[in-house]
Amino acid sequence: MKTTNEDTIKKALNKLDSSREIYLKIAKEMLEADQGNIFPLDLFALGVIKRSLLLVKGFCDLARSNNFTSAAPLVRLHLDNLLQIYAVFIAKNPHDFAMKKLKGERTNNLKDKSGKKMKDSYLAKKLSRNEGTSWVERVYKETSKFIHFSDKHIFSMVQNIGENRTIEILIPSDKEIVPEQAQLEAISAMNAITNELFRYLIGWVKTKNNSPKK
Repeated sequence: MKTTNEDTIKKALNKLDSSREIYLKIAKEMLEADQGNIFPLDLFALGVIKRSLLLVKGFCDLARSNNFTSAAPLVRLHLDNLLQIYAVFIAKNPHDFAMKKLKGERTNNLKDKSGKKMKDSYLAKKLSRNEGTSWVERVYKETSKFIHFSDKHIFSMVQNIGENRTIEILIPSDKEIVPEQAQLEAISAMNAITNELFRYLIGWVKTKNNSPKK
């Protein structure tokens, strides 16, 4: 019999899977906006959409195969998509920012409207001050630990600490045992990032449609 958490995890993964259709819908609307004119920001945003689609698919596949050691870092990569789009909205000139990115510039070398370099940690902290995204900095700090070898990897081996300081350790060859709550938190983070990405992407589409016509 499935637990409540198992059902919730399944529904959360299905919701994440369904984001594909929304991404494609936004991409289509973006390409059709402003009579089909294409701007540097369109290319940048479409690159983010493609990367997001691949990361979401990879995360769902790995999560369903119980490989959260591989799935967890994808949360951090997906968050980077959000930070990149957010950087566009706080850049002095969004199209100039997008053009520089297309030329290979690193975001952390570019400045926002206040003259601050847009490093990941700065973007995460600044975005966390906005209503509805106070969770961003916490997720940024926690998921960054999965990118570099850290306590997250060490303690993921420990399955049980018994009496007399005995420790049960599991080194899986093909799957791992991850608490359902931890799984749910990772999936929820992916969904939250995705929803916020939609908000910024749709915001750009609306701006493009309302741009002054020549």
